[in-house]
Amino acid sequence: MKIILCSIAFILFRAASVWAEVKIDVFPPTGYDHSTIYLNLGMFWAGIIGLVILLRLKLRELERVQKMEREEAEKAAPLLE
Repeated sequence: MKIILCSIAFILFRAASVWAEVKIDVFPPTGYDHSTIYLNLGMFWAGIIGLVILLRLKLRELERVQKMEREEAEKAAPLLE
């Protein structure tokens, strides 16, 4: 009797879990929406790469200006002879 009750309970729980499953699409089902998503994703990463390149250029410019200022300060410093 105990085995039959456990079997029925298992079958009912299994059926309930099958009915509870809901398929959720990650991407919309149409091809146009897929291309839009991938286009936006590509533009996002292109923007990130562009920002990294701009940051590197600005840092190099700052280093160059600091080096020029350092050289000018060395030239203007009085020499002890």
